[in-house]
Amino acid sequence: MMDYRIDPLWLKIAGMNLQGAQAMAPYLQMMQKQMGWSTDMAAKVIEEYRKFLFLAMRAGHQVIPPGAVNDVWMTHMQNVQSFWEQFGQVLTPSAGGFDAKAFQAATDPWKQTLESYERIFGTAPPMDIWGKPASQANPFDEMMRNCRKMWGME
Repeated sequence: MMDYRIDPLWLKIAGMNLQGAQAMAPYLQMMQKQMGWSTDMAAKVIEEYRKFLFLAMRAGHQVIPPGAVNDVWMTHMQNVQSFWEQFGQVLTPSAGGFDAKAFQAATDPWKQTLESYERIFGTAPPMDIWGKPASQANPFDEMMRNCRKMWGME
């Protein structure tokens, strides 16, 4: 097994600054305010967000983010220019896009995601963050809930 810490993709993701050229502090503060997290929790979830991005590209199957990581992802996507400047040449969608049949065919895609995390990172995911997946029932409702939460409407 290759050490993920020397993978060029990990080096790119680990070196990313979620606010482009600005310091990380404003992003951490934004996550604290919008999500009600402590500084330590915000930093930990952002680190797990980085790991999820890596996992999404290296697991070899479609993966499910935990709820907290999904919240960070949605917040990062609000700054679309920054997101694509950082990841446009790193993250590439699967050739056929989202494969719903393959996703549904997986015995348990959440379990498969957690197993891949452990295989790639050599440790079990921290369950205070990875304890439950983002809602799978209705992705649109989940996205709208996240948007309302991020904009202080919930």
